[in-house]
Amino acid sequence: MVATDVSAVSLEWARTTYPQVDLVSDTDTLITSDLDVYAPCALGGALNDESVARLRAKAVVGAANNQLAHPGVEKLLEERGILYAPDYLVNSGGVIQVADEIEGFNFERAKLRASKIYDTTKKILRLAEADGVPPAVAADRLAERRMAEVGRLRGILLPRRGF
Repeated sequence: MVATDVSAVSLEWARTTYPQVDLVSDTDTLITSDLDVYAPCALGGALNDESVARLRAKAVVGAANNQLAHPGVEKLLEERGILYAPDYLVNSGGVIQVADEIEGFNFERAKLRASKIYDTTKKILRLAEADGVPPAVAADRLAERRMAEVGRLRGILLPRRGF
């Protein structure tokens, strides 16, 4: 495992706490390391034209929001053969937990809902392959379809006011 942090204090803590982890001094060194998975966490815009050109990982699966610096970066990743799992897919477990808290948090119920992230990821990867688009595009299409379906259901299921 190779990791870095923008905070020198955090790097020193990690060196002491996890001596088995290979820590590097900066993100540039990290992205050019031999990685299976690059996981940008808390670094929005970490993937741009320059970083993708130098990235040596086989996949990007991170917890940062807005990892792509601009639209089109997902295509650069695909062209380089780097699998990209969209941030909102990877982060959806947190949203699932918050949504469950509205009903009164139940760990088993939240865990069951979060376990579906795996199936959704597989579905997105199949859609991307079938449609010949990057996974980020397939994920957006699936999300847009789901939102449209919810919008139609709300019109059917909720009583209309003012009538």
